[in-house]
Order: sequence, then C-alpha cells, then structure tokens
Amino acid sequence: MKQKRKTALSSTQRKQLLRFSVCIIVVALLWVVFAPGRGIFFLQQQKKHLAAFKVEQKRLIKENKEMGLAIKRLQSDDGYLEKIAREEHGMLKKNEMVFDFEKEKKKKE
Repeated sequence: MKQKRKTALSSTQRKQLLRFSVCIIVVALLWVVFAPGRGIFFLQQQKKHLAAFKVEQKRLIKENKEMGLAIKRLQSDDGYLEKIAREEHGMLKKNEMVFDFEKEKKKKE
C-alpha cells in the first residue's frame, strides 16, 4: 500500500480556509443570537413577557383579595348591601319612589 504524503497548504489555500472558518463562525454566532425560538434575542423577549405577566399576576391577586373582602362584606353587612343595591343597581325599598329632575331640565332647555 502506498501512503499519501501530507503536503503543506499554500498561502492562498490558508486564506481560503481562514475565510471559510470565519464565515462558519459568523453564521454560528448569528444563529445563537437570532435562532427562532432558541436564540438570545428570543430569550430576552420571553423575559420581558414574563415580567409583564408577573406584574399582571400581582394586580389580579390584589383584585381577587379585594373582591373576596367585598363578597364577605356583602354577605354579612346589610347596610353595605343596601348601599350597593341602591347606588350601583338603582334598586328601591318597597313604597319608595324616585323623582328624576334632571330629565325635566333637559326638556326645558
């Protein structure tokens, strides 16, 4: 069997190999940064979304606690229940009448 001799690369071949290596490295780095669903850019976007979701979660937890307190108060405090029924739902007691003078003023004008 014949053994092949290793030959040294010429200067043009070295330059071509260097250019090719640099191109491969640049493409690999770009892929690491911008890969869809995996890159660093995608990771930064996901961290921003996560922070926004955590803020929303805190707001919803606070709102949920407030609503729970309002429910307990509506179940136990008849005065508060009556106030909410009158102000927010326009309900009246038996034999009560509402006089709305605002509509008459608008008709006269």
